[in-house]
Amino acid sequence: MSLAIYPFSGEAAARVKETGYSLEGLLADPNQQPRLSRLARKRALDRVVGAVLGEIPEGPAHPLAELLSYPIARVIVSCVDDDLLTRRYALAEAKLAGKKMVREDLADLILLARDLGADPQAGQGGIHLPFSDYLKAAARMKSPGWKLVNRSLEAGWVAVTGQELARILEERARERVQRGLPLLVPPEICEKLQEEISHVEEELSARKAEEKIDLGEVTEEAFPPCIRGFLGQVAAGTNLAHTARFALTTFLLHVGMGVDEVVAVFGRSPDFDEEKTRYQVEHIAGRGGTAYRPPSCATMATYGNCPGEDRLCRWVSHPLTYYERKVKKGGSG
Repeated sequence: MSLAIYPFSGEAAARVKETGYSLEGLLADPNQQPRLSRLARKRALDRVVGAVLGEIPEGPAHPLAELLSYPIARVIVSCVDDDLLTRRYALAEAKLAGKKMVREDLADLILLARDLGADPQAGQGGIHLPFSDYLKAAARMKSPGWKLVNRSLEAGWVAVTGQELARILEERARERVQRGLPLLVPPEICEKLQEEISHVEEELSARKAEEKIDLGEVTEEAFPPCIRGFLGQVAAGTNLAHTARFALTTFLLHVGMGVDEVVAVFGRSPDFDEEKTRYQVEHIAGRGGTAYRPPSCATMATYGNCPGEDRLCRWVSHPLTYYERKVKKGGSG
């Protein structure tokens, strides 16, 4: 296998350098560009727009254009310079790579792992990762099966399956793609990509409008600062910490939102998985027999989820009490 099929790999970067193509050459006047440059530029736009829409389509059968499109795509993302786009782009590139990884044999996966800075070992006892490599990737995995307490750990090595290794490498790929973005791109380079940039900005604006959080009849103006802060982070495409997600979910359920509405709130998270999110929200709502109550202000502060008090916060000890008092006052302070 050639690692060059993964555009974020060291081998891919070396191959791009060997082609002799420069960014300036690829972005020359379209009327003077060779066919390969036009294909690479079009594919770069496909990559970024695909990321906005949630998935980068697998590329055409032109490996060199595919290779050259990656640095152009990173430049487009950098010129747009939007945090949500940057996160979505990195995640989408990682998901595209993940589709390829599941088709690789174990030896090739290990080669890719080493390129990404991990050091898995395979033998008769299966596949094992160093504790530090596993922990770094698994920290972002939400499923209980990834928790270290549920894993086989021996002498600093964690046992994983081939499928799990591919998922870990997908997370490593996301980190590598996002590293360094946005790049410092000269204005004249962005100017040459203005047509692509405008297209991406239009798609991004439309997507943000579609995904705007609608809280229905709930009185958002009466939310305490912590809940407003969580919603702002979600709207910006930021992944909340587990304790913050729990606090936001329980609060929204208790003020009258349904499971579907709460699931939709998290739809802009870069790692949004509707099935898993719905399962978690339904569990918190009481599907398993216990309906959870939002944490108190003291607990929120303990976990670092209190952004600071306003005047009303000083007179209450629970976010729901804050909401109830604010609603009675018509949402005013």
